[in-house]
Amino acid sequence: MARPRRGLKRNRTYYSMAWPDRRKLKVYASDPQAGRHQRYRIRIDIENEPDLEPGPKGNIVEVIDYDSERQRYYRPINLNNPTILMQDGLDPNESDPQFHQQMVYAVAMRVIESASQALGRPITFRTSSHHRLRLIPHAFYGANAFFDPRLNAVLFGYFRADESDPGANIPGQNVFTCLSHDIIAHEVTHAIVHRLRRYFLEPTNFDVLAFHEGFADIVALFQRFSYPEILRDHIQSSRGDIQEEAMMVGLAQQFGEATGRGAALRSAIGTYDAKALSRTFEPHSRGAILVSAVFDGFFQTYERRIADLIRLATAGSGVIPEGNLHPDLVNRIATEATETADAVLKMCIRAFDYLPPVDVTFGDYLRALVTADYELEPEDHFNLRHDMIEGFRKRGIFPEGVASLAEESLLLREDWDLPPLNRRLVNSMLRGTSNVLDRSARRRNRLRRLQNYHNAIIETDDPEDVETDGADTGRVYPELWKYAMDHAAALGLDPGRTVAIRGFHPVHRVARDGSALVEFVIQVVQTDREQTEKYGGLPLRAGATLVADADGVIRYVIPKPMPFPGMSSDVKEEAERRETRFREFIAINDASNPHISWGSEAYFNNRMRRLGNFRALHGGL
Repeated sequence: MARPRRGLKRNRTYYSMAWPDRRKLKVYASDPQAGRHQRYRIRIDIENEPDLEPGPKGNIVEVIDYDSERQRYYRPINLNNPTILMQDGLDPNESDPQFHQQMVYAVAMRVIESASQALGRPITFRTSSHHRLRLIPHAFYGANAFFDPRLNAVLFGYFRADESDPGANIPGQNVFTCLSHDIIAHEVTHAIVHRLRRYFLEPTNFDVLAFHEGFADIVALFQRFSYPEILRDHIQSSRGDIQEEAMMVGLAQQFGEATGRGAALRSAIGTYDAKALSRTFEPHSRGAILVSAVFDGFFQTYERRIADLIRLATAGSGVIPEGNLHPDLVNRIATEATETADAVLKMCIRAFDYLPPVDVTFGDYLRALVTADYELEPEDHFNLRHDMIEGFRKRGIFPEGVASLAEESLLLREDWDLPPLNRRLVNSMLRGTSNVLDRSARRRNRLRRLQNYHNAIIETDDPEDVETDGADTGRVYPELWKYAMDHAAALGLDPGRTVAIRGFHPVHRVARDGSALVEFVIQVVQTDREQTEKYGGLPLRAGATLVADADGVIRYVIPKPMPFPGMSSDVKEEAERRETRFREFIAINDASNPHISWGSEAYFNNRMRRLGNFRALHGGL
């Protein structure tokens, strides 16, 4: 029988074909090395963009496949081609550039969607120069991949495997970083972090760049726990002890082996060394300490959640007998692992709204984790917050200015004597952004609603990095700027200096019990550029993140104060401590920097700014 056309009336019923909300695409679950096994070739589920163009080019990301080594463009894939569409995309293929395009698009969209769901708002990458995050699968020849903020692009390299120690690769074979699930997720996360906190690329203490690297690894590692078919297989082979599974806790296995390391690039498993932070300064190695703290908290919660299943399966002994686990037990354990990993990942991402806009530390992140989770889930049913605090404690990560590591001590302070935001402004923002995450609204005109949302918020995409009162930027910016200036001293900022509003977002989140949490998050930044030479080319910045409720009442202020005359003694002490830590960080870096002795004056005056460069940071990923 012929298919009814759209709007055709038949037996008093109107038939129409709605565009599906979701699309499945084939990818490597890890990389081509693991993908030799059919089980590591999976289909992942992402949002379906009806207006997706060849590239793929959507509303949020676009793939531009220019190979600079061969100086040619590869033909862009059309994922809406009926032949490709019916088979859930192209089959995984190391030698097909179009599959490479499909792989980076699918994984990037999956990571961005996970972050958007956790934050309770869309993540857009629109700047004055580029409307989308650009993904370039064959950008250059080299064992590297990195996010470039100036280009608003993730650039993936390719290289030949080590001739003498290629691991499981053929000596000299081409290895494409754009085919590593972990590397794609890691680099796209860098782009997300930069969008959320622009100044986390300015190294003002040893934790700043390490946080960037550690958080990107956290997202990449926990992303794989969302693939149940892979997870079930590893639970069976490890008999439930997923810490023993290298595939689940190792990052970028093929890349690590192909470059002669003989193992994964990094691992989520770390030792309980409370002194490691005091002697670990390289950003990736220091970030690995943060990753191991978070993964430790995850694993302790996971073990607690499956304890009853193990007791039932072993008649109370807790000792699993020899042989394969029962498939039903594997499925139940996999469900608990997936739900725990999802809770941890969302907790880690939500914490961004409770971080300061500048000069972040691991201790700041622990307090943000605890507060973000408490706000949405006051009842810690599975002791996740307790386990996370313990994971940080074992590694010597302690926040400044807290009385103890008890949960109530780590929660951010709420007693701020500040007036509420303008109620008319709050109401208009709620009306203008409340339906941007609504599924039916996205079906009707997603691009227009994303555009309206972008017009209603404030993003940190000003390339000139200048302060303004926002007189020509609509109604939102001037009101927030005036509010910040009127209450600068209370925010730990110098009333004699101007400020910049570097972020303003309404967020809409839903807790496990179905209750809604609506908040406004505002980032205020103040900059002293008068002494940049003293700080290696970086300005001295201060700032505060304000979190307001749906009525505009300021609930939290997360400050990083600026020294100024007449400030209160406790705030002055914190501001001076920040400045001292900044200078000590520069001195330690200078002591280990061989370029200091022969570099030019221009290099010396900008040496700290040069550290915040992903290409240099990721020289070996």
